[in-house]
Amino acid sequence: MIFNIFKVLLIAKIEIEKEKPPLNLALIQWYDFKSQSQPYYHRCPRLQIKELYNFIEIEAIQDIIHIIPRFKSKNEYFLNNYIF
Repeated sequence: MIFNIFKVLLIAKIEIEKEKPPLNLALIQWYDFKSQSQPYYHRCPRLQIKELYNFIEIEAIQDIIHIIPRFKSKNEYFLNNYIF
């Protein structure tokens, strides 16, 4: 199963024209695998946060996930697979 994993930094409602519906956008920051050679630890993906940002429509967000920081490690996180 492949996920697009990101965290939401900002939620914005943007009105361009009064006659058109507003845009509901989220500013997101992406995660990626920490290592290509060992992408999993105890069947949980090992992740790192990237310096990559995008705006997406809020309606495109499908699920909420649980990201856990790996303590005593810099920029390393786990996706908790055990709460699904």
